[in-house]
Amino acid sequence: MAQPVDKIHTATSWLGIRANICLISGLLLLMPTVVTGKQSTETLRQTVLKFLQVQTEKRAEQDIEISVGRIDRRLKLATCQESPMAFLAAGAKLQGKLTVGLRCTGPKPWTVYVPAHIKIFANVIAAAQPLLRGSEISATDVIFVRQELSQLRSGYFIKIESVIGKILTQNLSAGHAITPKRVKAAFLVRRGEKVTIEVSIGTLKVRGKGEALKDAARGELVSVRNSQSKRIIQGVVTKPGTVNIQM
Repeated sequence: MAQPVDKIHTATSWLGIRANICLISGLLLLMPTVVTGKQSTETLRQTVLKFLQVQTEKRAEQDIEISVGRIDRRLKLATCQESPMAFLAAGAKLQGKLTVGLRCTGPKPWTVYVPAHIKIFANVIAAAQPLLRGSEISATDVIFVRQELSQLRSGYFIKIESVIGKILTQNLSAGHAITPKRVKAAFLVRRGEKVTIEVSIGTLKVRGKGEALKDAARGELVSVRNSQSKRIIQGVVTKPGTVNIQM
C-alpha cells in the first residue's frame, strides 16, 4: 500500500520543479537584455565622419575634405547599446589635424579618441613663374592654384587685384602661393621721379618740388632732393608722387 503514496509524492515534486523552471524562465524574459560583444571600429569611424560633416555644414560653399583615421582593432570595446556621443576638446579648430572623442555611457562605459583631418581647399593666387625679390607684381606674373588653407598659416590672396602692383619681399618659385608676408605695398614714389614736397606747419601746408632718391611705398620714409635749394630732406610718402614733411 506504500508504493502508490511514493508515486504521488514523486509526481508532485516534478510538478513543483517544472513550475519553478517556468517561473524563472518568465522572469528572465522580463529582465532587460544586456548586449555583449565587441564594438565595430568601422561603425565608430562612420560616427566620427557624420559628426564632422554636421559640424562643417555651415561651410557648404567651401571645398572641404574630411578623413577619419583608423582605430586600433585590438581595442576591446563593449558594444554600445546607444550611439556613442562624439565631442571635440574645448577650443578645437575644425581645420587641419584634430582629435574627436567618442563616449559610451552604457552598462560597460568607455571613451576612445579618434584622429581626423579636415582639409579646406581654395583657389589662391600664386606665382606663374619664378619671381625675384623687389619686383612689382603684374597680371602676367600670377595664376590660381588649389591649395589646402591650413598650409597657408600666414594668409593668402584670392583676388588678383589684391596683389597687382605689390612688391615682393622675397624670391618666389613658380606655383608658390603669394602671402601677405611675401609682399609689401606698391611703390607710390619712384627713384629719380619728380615729386611734390608738402611741408606741414600746424594747419599750414607749403608745397614745393623735389626728386625722389629711392623707391618708396605709402607710409615709408624717403629721401628727397629739393629742386630749388638742392638740400636733401626726408619725408613720408602719403600718396602717389607726394612726400610729406612735418615741421
